[in-house]
Amino acid sequence: MRTSLLIAAVSAALLVAACGKKNDASESHLGDAISADMKTSRGLLCLNRSGRGPYAFPSVYSNRDLNEYSSSVLREQLAALEKSGLIARAATTPANAGAKQNGVAYSLTGEGQKYAVETARPANDPNATSDPHAWMLCYAHVKLDKVVGWTEPDPTAHRSDVTYTYKLDKVAPWVDDRDIKRAFPEVTAADRESGETKLHMILEQREDGWVRVD
Repeated sequence: MRTSLLIAAVSAALLVAACGKKNDASESHLGDAISADMKTSRGLLCLNRSGRGPYAFPSVYSNRDLNEYSSSVLREQLAALEKSGLIARAATTPANAGAKQNGVAYSLTGEGQKYAVETARPANDPNATSDPHAWMLCYAHVKLDKVVGWTEPDPTAHRSDVTYTYKLDKVAPWVDDRDIKRAFPEVTAADRESGETKLHMILEQREDGWVRVD
């Protein structure tokens, strides 16, 4: 009986040792930390206005905003979103345009709201309406594809540079629209780089596991 208990205890100890601690530098534990980070808002892929950060709706544009030669990309993006049924326009009024007159206000449609995530509106946003809430349009989540490699944890800072690839998840069907792809090249780039492009994330080793360091 005692021999059986001893064998069981040794087997359990070996099993624990094989599994390792949560803060060991292993593919499994580092991957878990990256996956946990991707489940936050950082794992969302959202549409950007010509590299100026995420679109925030509702928004309003004066005729000058839309008609300037330099606004061709903006016009193309708004037209693609409207064509896809994600946003709708209305003439501006004092209630939604503030000081802007003779412009166009855009709001999310019911379809667009399915992909909307609330965001903090940028300070001094020139396209803001009087609505205090702002929403960005997100078209996919990223998930961990695989951990490619990592550096040994720094003995002082206990940090490791982890290399990984990602894959797309919960991709919105409207990203396949030709006009959306042309207006938002980052959509095509994200799909093309999925499973291929190697990215880096700095993780910090703590007693209860690994966490991302910004």
